[in-house]
Amino acid sequence: MSFSNDQNRLQLALEAAGLDLWENDLATGKVTYPARRTLRELGYVLDEAVDQIAFWLSIVHPDDRPGIDAALLAYSEGRVENYRSEFRLRSVDGRWVWFANYGKFMGTSDETGNTRFIGVTFNIDDRKQREEELARINSLLSMQNQQLDQMNKHLDVLSTTDPLTRLHNRRALNDRLQCLVGEGAQPFALLFVDLDDFKKVNDLYGHDVGDTLLCLVAQRLQACIDASELIARFGGDEFVLLLHRRDADASAFRARLEAICQRVLGILAQPYVVGELQLKAYGCIGLARFPEDGGSVELLSKRADIALYQAKREGRNLYRFFETSMETELERQDRVEKELRVALTSRQLELYYQVQVDRQQRPVGAEALLRWHHPTRGLLLPMSFLPDALACGLSHDIDYWVLDTACATLGAWQRDAQLRTLSLSVNISAQAFEHPAFVATVINLLDKYQLAPGKLCLEVTEHVRARSFTDVARVIDQLRARGVCFALDDFGTGYSSLESLKHLGFDQIKIDGSFVSDVTTSRVSQAAVSGVVSIAAAMELPVLAEWVEQQDQLSLLCQLGVDCFQGYLFGKPVPQDVLEISLLAALQPAGG
Repeated sequence: MSFSNDQNRLQLALEAAGLDLWENDLATGKVTYPARRTLRELGYVLDEAVDQIAFWLSIVHPDDRPGIDAALLAYSEGRVENYRSEFRLRSVDGRWVWFANYGKFMGTSDETGNTRFIGVTFNIDDRKQREEELARINSLLSMQNQQLDQMNKHLDVLSTTDPLTRLHNRRALNDRLQCLVGEGAQPFALLFVDLDDFKKVNDLYGHDVGDTLLCLVAQRLQACIDASELIARFGGDEFVLLLHRRDADASAFRARLEAICQRVLGILAQPYVVGELQLKAYGCIGLARFPEDGGSVELLSKRADIALYQAKREGRNLYRFFETSMETELERQDRVEKELRVALTSRQLELYYQVQVDRQQRPVGAEALLRWHHPTRGLLLPMSFLPDALACGLSHDIDYWVLDTACATLGAWQRDAQLRTLSLSVNISAQAFEHPAFVATVINLLDKYQLAPGKLCLEVTEHVRARSFTDVARVIDQLRARGVCFALDDFGTGYSSLESLKHLGFDQIKIDGSFVSDVTTSRVSQAAVSGVVSIAAAMELPVLAEWVEQQDQLSLLCQLGVDCFQGYLFGKPVPQDVLEISLLAALQPAGG
């Protein structure tokens, strides 16, 4: 090898810079100047073996040989100005270490005729390790990004899909509606579908059966609409259908909506088979149309819900289109509810009392009758506000107030020597009677006011039998054991008054006022009163007639065998203090 002093100095400078000079003779395959530093780093010694190009190629990583060959070919063909390649060399201890080669052909020597290939090698293992680590990190990040994309897509599906029925959910429907309203789309309709008494299915058979039923309902609803239209589950047993108007004829669209409603209700009413069970699931539908029933998603949804509420109020298996009168009525009910809540806490409610007398017109008791001193509407009778109280969920609070107030009055009478013989009747609504805490509530009031047995009479109608005669009889028997009396009110006006008498234990029968009002002129009313008296006599029950307003009515009712009477002839309903004054006067001992 022939190097000048300048070349030696160059070699030293290269080594100082971390570059390892080498020279190969490509014609003979010999290494005329080996890369000494590289050998040291790999753990090899300088001997005859390293003087062969074949040695160096033998320690190149097999995967890197194609890269070296491709780099040499590109350089030899003149496609690049220099030979350049990167590869791994195997060290003595078996490690693979990354190096880089730069080289050039230096022509043919006149003395030897050999082709000289000169270049430098330098260690790039640290850089490659960092690159590999970075590549690994980038690969992991890429995988994580792919997973995140998949998760986001999955979450997007979850956020817009009901997990049980796989229908669209509330969010998906609202997003679609916002787009339609924002685009000023063609008219469409919202149909709110709600199952009747679905809670009973969950209560009786469990939520698994209920979930299966909901899935079957979803399948049936999908069969009722076109694929281009949307159906969603809002949660629970409530579904929503979004139907588009395809033509300009509003009447034709309404007819189509009615046909779809009838089809939906018909298909929902067909039996469902869940395991060994055969179930029924009737429904109700409320409809609102865009834009005539609302120009925003919120208003349209609200009015479809109002229409659904109206349908459910009227019965089962019904559909109703939204009408402004429905909203007006709900707003009125909301106003009444707020006023009733104020009434319960500000002493606007009051009990009036109407006297009850025997055949000699002597007071034997009274009936407590609810009144509302409305701040603007004046004195209101129960029928003008109790239906609203029931609709807004306040009937239980009002029933308790009535019972508590009446028992307090009766307790005060029992502490009076002249009034202690009187009884007090209180009307009990079906909702109060069927409340799970009704028996405990009455017993607590009996104890609270220390009421004597036989003085509190609860008046119930035949309609208090929503659960079963057995359940009603159990309630009556429990309270009769504590001295509470029961009267069958409005006898003769319902279809099952006799059946109620047969199964339930009553202490008195009250003839409805509709038979009393015309008893002097109507043979039918006379016969009805005679029949009630005969039945009561056979059962050894006293009979009380309501609405007695004239002396001739009283005389005839006495002839027919009625025991007690109540009506304007003896006194109108009046406040407690007014009644007590008249009672004390009527009960004054003769000559007192």
